[in-house]
Amino acid sequence: MDELATRTAVTVASGLILEPVKHVLNTWLKPKLEESKQKRGIDRKLETFAFEVFSDYLNRTYEAQNNINVIALGLQQIKVKQIYVPLTIYSEEKREEICINEYKEDFSERYKKVVVVDTAGMGKSTLMKTMFISAIEQNKGIPVFIELRNLTKEKDIIDVIVENISTLKETHDKDFLMEVIHRGDFIFFLDGYDEIPFQYKQDVTRQLKRFISLAGNNIFYLTSRPDESLASFGEFQQYEIRDLKIEEAYKLIKKYDDVIQLNLYKSIIKQIDDNITQQRFSELESFLGNPLLVSFLYLTFKHKKDIPALKIEFYRKVYDALFESHDLSKDSYKRDKYSGLSSGSMQKILTKLGFLCLRENVNDYDKNKILKLIGQAKNSPYFKDIHEELIFKDLLETVPLLTIEGLSFKWAHKSFMEYFAAYFIDNQENREEILNNIYNSSNFSIYLNMLDFYYDIDRNLFDKVFVYPIIKKILEYINIHSTNPTENSLKLQYLETWFNRGMISNYGEDVKKLPSHKVNWKVREKNIKDMFSDQIPPINNYKIRRMVSGNESQQIFLEKDIKVEYILKILKNKRSNLIKKLNRKTFSYYEERSFASYYENLRLDEIDEDVLRFQLEAYINTSDGFAIDYLEALKYKELIEEEIQLKEEDLFKNL
Repeated sequence: MDELATRTAVTVASGLILEPVKHVLNTWLKPKLEESKQKRGIDRKLETFAFEVFSDYLNRTYEAQNNINVIALGLQQIKVKQIYVPLTIYSEEKREEICINEYKEDFSERYKKVVVVDTAGMGKSTLMKTMFISAIEQNKGIPVFIELRNLTKEKDIIDVIVENISTLKETHDKDFLMEVIHRGDFIFFLDGYDEIPFQYKQDVTRQLKRFISLAGNNIFYLTSRPDESLASFGEFQQYEIRDLKIEEAYKLIKKYDDVIQLNLYKSIIKQIDDNITQQRFSELESFLGNPLLVSFLYLTFKHKKDIPALKIEFYRKVYDALFESHDLSKDSYKRDKYSGLSSGSMQKILTKLGFLCLRENVNDYDKNKILKLIGQAKNSPYFKDIHEELIFKDLLETVPLLTIEGLSFKWAHKSFMEYFAAYFIDNQENREEILNNIYNSSNFSIYLNMLDFYYDIDRNLFDKVFVYPIIKKILEYINIHSTNPTENSLKLQYLETWFNRGMISNYGEDVKKLPSHKVNWKVREKNIKDMFSDQIPPINNYKIRRMVSGNESQQIFLEKDIKVEYILKILKNKRSNLIKKLNRKTFSYYEERSFASYYENLRLDEIDEDVLRFQLEAYINTSDGFAIDYLEALKYKELIEEEIQLKEEDLFKNL
């Protein structure tokens, strides 16, 4: 047995290296070190050092990622496997879905680079933890878990890896580490792209892309909420997380109940079933699709035997439960607050704290920074005698909305930051101006979940600021293209579908060779636009959102104003009558299957109805299609204008 294998056996026997980690070290790391030793002539000291730091890293990270803090369980640490219900990821483009109950080797090897994009609470980080743990236990490579919020302009991904893989004080050979990584067999789990602070986003994205290019022999998983900057990672295959099925949601509730052992499972399921049967809450079934909201459902039922009707009520009741009863497994136990603040006073501070954190798009703080933010949040004569330290202690212990990770502090879930920020905006006299500034912000995408909350707080103002301008635009657009829109349902649906959008679809000999995925995205996008500028002259006014390419076909999807699509997605998630789903149909056959259709130039009178039908079906059948309903838009416009008129009346005169 050689020296490294002997050292592994000795450290495992002494309990220093976990058994699954031992197999990873012997299978994947040891051969790389031997190769580097022969190629570079590295000395035994560096070889030993590399082995020890990777051993230490995998040991620590395996233990850390095996555990998870769950808000609904009072932030007590439990094993991921205790509460994980396998999530299904899917790609509309590829018509493919895969259940992630473990690390999927075939899937990973097929695509190499995968980005999982979805909204708050869908379980992106838990999914990554599960795959990381499984990759070690199945001995599929050398997994590295990176929380992208830790990257800065000065600290690139290699610095973070070096920082993560060693607790020693020796000087690290970054070139040697990069050489080992370049040889392949690493699996990088890059979690939370959307959490990279604004001021570092551009630099970090550039560094990240460079690293991925240099380390291209490895496998990469990236997670993020929707973010325009993700277009930079055009070589990644994009997947979303499918909503939990109702039986999966029930299974998750059972897992929470098994941890706390309060035997609430049957009562909760019965109340949910009754509510669904009697159609009491229109949003309840959609809540059951979101793992985070399912956990909140359990918590709120445990606290008050109640199931909230709106998403925002979930968060309100979770806050109440955390404030009123810290120990969630003991109904009778209630802990006094260090600060002495009431629930309302604490919430007032939290609303400003949430907004301050959201504005910076930061969810990772050292103690001095979080105390400074709490100080800003409590900046009121009414709170001048309340020390920041005491509020901070409450938020860690008695109202556990903050959690500690090493030497850093973060919100227990970023969505709480956004929930409180929404209320802070609503409390401002100039809230309409604030919302307009948010819409005009270049960082609009990071406010989407906050706006999802704001919709429930003040739908009237949400409609006025965000929805009304879109409705006016689509009505004007449809009226320009049709004197009597309701006369022909096919033409009307065609107009509804192409509002703000475009599509290039090529078949057979018309399929063009697109620029390589390896090319920088901005260069690639420019090349694609140049390639198709004859078909769509104003193509430079559009963003390429996604592409589907095969041997015989090619589809490129365009959007003119991505912010419009973001707002429509919020309305879709709220099940607004304004949005209608475009149901897939059987393809009509048409000889001329290649086409380019776009928002500004539809020329309905010049196009045969068979062509319209084919183009419409081509879009619907290759997208998760939805559109604004023209007839509902007419009603919505009238409703909003009536509300605006009422608001402008002086209700407070002659008091």
